[in-house]
Amino acid sequence: MTKNYLEIPDELFNKLSDYAQNDQLSIRLENQRILLENPDASHPNKQTLALHYFIVPSLLSGIVAMVIFLFAKHSQIAFTGSRHLSVASLSIILSTLLGFFGFLWIYLKKSCDLSKSKFKIFRESLTLSVAYTSIAFAVQIIFWYIIGKTFSGVTFDPFTAGFLVLVFVGIVLYFLISAAVSVTLSNLILLLFTTFIGGILVSMATNNQKDWWQHNFSFLGTGEATQRWQFNITLIFSALILLTITDFLFAEFSKSKLYNYKFKIIRIFYIIISILIAFVGIFPAQSWTMSIHNNSAFGLVGVVLLMIIFLKWLVPSISKEFLTLSWAALIALIVSAFAFMSIHYLSLTVFEIIAFAISFTWLVMFINSLRGVVQEESEWKVRLFQK
Repeated sequence: MTKNYLEIPDELFNKLSDYAQNDQLSIRLENQRILLENPDASHPNKQTLALHYFIVPSLLSGIVAMVIFLFAKHSQIAFTGSRHLSVASLSIILSTLLGFFGFLWIYLKKSCDLSKSKFKIFRESLTLSVAYTSIAFAVQIIFWYIIGKTFSGVTFDPFTAGFLVLVFVGIVLYFLISAAVSVTLSNLILLLFTTFIGGILVSMATNNQKDWWQHNFSFLGTGEATQRWQFNITLIFSALILLTITDFLFAEFSKSKLYNYKFKIIRIFYIIISILIAFVGIFPAQSWTMSIHNNSAFGLVGVVLLMIIFLKWLVPSISKEFLTLSWAALIALIVSAFAFMSIHYLSLTVFEIIAFAISFTWLVMFINSLRGVVQEESEWKVRLFQK
């Protein structure tokens, strides 16, 4: 009788032995990947978990909405509109509140067995809950704005309106809980980009009438700007998300044999950068906080320059492509600084945007490059044969 065999390297065998139960492993196919696991390992379906946890809050929101609509003593409830109670306004309020606490609870429950301090888990959970809920809130505002233009003047009886609230809240909760169950490093990087770019663009648009670009980029966070909190909160939460990414990234790296004191230095750099980004938001460019704001902004670019200069020493196995890109970023930063400070070709606003954009993009790309270096070390070749 012919038997099938899988020949694997000794190093991989030793690693798999740590996961085996009575010398046995389970194997399954998922997303075009082959996964080997402990037979007793549980891997609940993301959709099943989301369905399980969003049903009760959705039903609760529908009941609350019906009660509110009935006590409002209106025979008809508007579909959209801000002047009176509407399906749109109540859906946004309930989905935001329930979504925040639902995400927070699910993520805390998921993270309770991780080898992290309670403070780190709570900080990550709170940061991600606010970030994901804020994005859901922004999407709902845009959605209901379009619906309001499309279905202007539409009304429903209180029971139908309550049911519609249940449906819309349920949809938002489903996606938020699904996100909480499947938080990955790639998702966090996308979240960082969405939070940072979205928040900055909203701040720019809000201050369009004030010609903010004639002052400087930091004007968006000063007392003269309209709704300055948008700009400052964006920077603070971007810093917290970057700090969370750093925790995720180096928790993964610490399991690699490549992990050494140089990786610890890189981690310290990222922590310093996160603090400096937060300081730019906490201390606006005005009065006594001006020096702290400016030093934090220049310090951020300075740390990035240091990382690029010592990149080859910090990560000797970094790809040539990324090394070339890093030196190009370094040259671009130096040239833009020269164009602003020496020949005054660039305005302060343009220089700030260029420097911040290059630094921010490079930091995110460096994270992906570091992941690639570690993943290459965790790849083995196996051989299939029959006897």
